[in-house]
Amino acid sequence: MMRRPISIPISLPLTAALRRPLAPRRRWRRSASASAPAGSAAGSTGATGATGSTGSTFWAPETLALHADAGEGGGAPPGRGAGGVHECSVAPPISMTTTYLADVHEEGYVYARDSQPIRTRCEKVISGLEGGHAVLYGSGLAATFATLYHLNPRRVAVRGGYHGTHNVLGLMQERHGVEVVDLDEEVGEGDVIWVETPRNPMCEVYDIEAHAARAASAGAALVVDATLAPPPLQRALASGAHVAVHSATKYYAGHSDALLGVAVARERATGDALRAERSALGSVPGGLESWLLLRSLRTLHMRVLRQSQSAAKIAAWLDAKDGGRHHGVTKVHHPSLLAGKEREVAERQMPGGFGGILAVELDSEERARKFPGSLSLFRDATSLGGVESLIEWRRKYDLSVPAGLCRVSVGLEDPDDLIEDLRIGLERV
Repeated sequence: MMRRPISIPISLPLTAALRRPLAPRRRWRRSASASAPAGSAAGSTGATGATGSTGSTFWAPETLALHADAGEGGGAPPGRGAGGVHECSVAPPISMTTTYLADVHEEGYVYARDSQPIRTRCEKVISGLEGGHAVLYGSGLAATFATLYHLNPRRVAVRGGYHGTHNVLGLMQERHGVEVVDLDEEVGEGDVIWVETPRNPMCEVYDIEAHAARAASAGAALVVDATLAPPPLQRALASGAHVAVHSATKYYAGHSDALLGVAVARERATGDALRAERSALGSVPGGLESWLLLRSLRTLHMRVLRQSQSAAKIAAWLDAKDGGRHHGVTKVHHPSLLAGKEREVAERQMPGGFGGILAVELDSEERARKFPGSLSLFRDATSLGGVESLIEWRRKYDLSVPAGLCRVSVGLEDPDDLIEDLRIGLERV
């Protein structure tokens, strides 16, 4: 069957960010601690922008994703950089051991719950991309719990977002008396402002800089869940967040095959404390998961930029009168479709693009229930950020969203093929 050509009128609101030079062209200084394993005497993983022994070496984020972990084994002489556990490999081998020989303990590796070579490499790469001090966990919710445990707030101001975050907050309310209030409620010293932006699943964008100023004036901490917009789209720490958390299962790992989380602290002391507390909590990822993450980080920019561009094109079609709206679409949620002040915030805060997640509302709950099963290229499954496109009727998992809403995670397929699949599916239901 010949594929019908897809044409998008040029007047549709495709994001201006995709027509201007992207932020990843900015270059940052390589960290001075690029060769020190996490937990070693040299300290925690370093932040980009730090003045280092490499002096004038500045790398673009795409380069950092491939070389920020230089000196951690692969390419180093045997017995150097990674405590002798890696050979001179271009691609590092999977490290599955749980304990290390005593004669290399000075290199920083003793027991895998505390530190592990591939995990260290991942933390160095993410530290470079985020501009902070990264600590890996066994899942996104483990990172969320560890961050809240460390900050130990009396009150948390939050609005909507991922239901798993609210499950963690519910436990803290029940066991520790933490008060959970709306995002705009008053906070004081030691409290936490928790901002998810873009917010799951309807992609609302919140102004990180505005909330950072508010946190500073109150003596509170600002935590940003940036899962839906990793670098190169958004760098929450540069906008004023104290800690950025991600479900690394999503875009960072990006292949629907590794369960991980990460908390990235702006200050080294916070990163060191999170790492020490992680050893006590025991919430570390396994060696295979860490290796899968490192492999995926190498292609993060290629994947995320392509997914963001495709999502903007698909959102424009779904929102067009002769596109999705002709087939029963009533609302489309994607930052590329924002206007006014919200658009200004999104463009300033997300210079690399508006992300690969969108939400679409249909004209009835019944159609929304059937829609995912009517598609051929989109898989009917929860989660997001993988190379394959996913769609789900979100009310199945989250009763707070509109009954007709489906969340869409755009993968790496050709966007015209995905649009055609959506058109056929809308006609079927």
